[in-house]
Amino acid sequence: MRRAVRSCALTVAFVVLAAGTGGAELVRVESVGSVPLAAGSTGGATARQAALEAGVREAVERAALDLASQAGAGASAEAVRAALGTDLLLYASRFRILEDRGERAPLLEQGAGAQREYVVTIEAHVDRSRVRIQLQHAGLLGAEPQPGARHALRIAFEGVDSYRLWERIKRALGARGGAVRPLEFAHRRVVAELETEEEGGALVGRLGAALSDSLDVRSAGMDGETLLVMVAARNPSEAEPAPVAAPLEPTPKPSAR
Repeated sequence: MRRAVRSCALTVAFVVLAAGTGGAELVRVESVGSVPLAAGSTGGATARQAALEAGVREAVERAALDLASQAGAGASAEAVRAALGTDLLLYASRFRILEDRGERAPLLEQGAGAQREYVVTIEAHVDRSRVRIQLQHAGLLGAEPQPGARHALRIAFEGVDSYRLWERIKRALGARGGAVRPLEFAHRRVVAELETEEEGGALVGRLGAALSDSLDVRSAGMDGETLLVMVAARNPSEAEPAPVAAPLEPTPKPSAR
């Protein structure tokens, strides 16, 4: 029987790791984990570990329900749990106990036979990108974009140091008719969303070709679901050398008669 009372989990911060975790999008979640202790149960380290794992499962479920809510999917908690499967610890990159409350009279555990309960407060770093993929496969977040189908692509441009430069990039982005929506302007950084049928690599290649006269454009990989693009002024030494004019032939002197 599931617990009748579940302590709420608080999403505290987002941590995005582009290296070392395969571009995982990690979100830090705190939650409370508890397990029932029947009469004669020894509790101790075994109960503590079980409560820790229960807290991690709670954190993963909260992160998944939050994703479904943001997508406006209206998925039920039962559907989300079914989509995630039975081993929810796979979605947490790391976790630890923040507070060991130990054994106490049952407040969270209301199942039959629960004489006491073991309770811990935990911190888990949940891989939202992995959770999102699982929910998409289950059809809970809408259809995944198909190759060649127009979809919204979020792009973060690093190195944009003027509005004039952004206007050039914006014109190049929309050259194929897709709508360009700026989302964020910061110091040397612009985040925008583009309606496109292109994949990230093809898009960066097209931008690089369009801006190659003065800019170096390259992909820096994915940051969660955001394509990172580095923009820098081309080094003059890397520019195409100007053709060297052929030397002029000396004008022959008129012969003496």
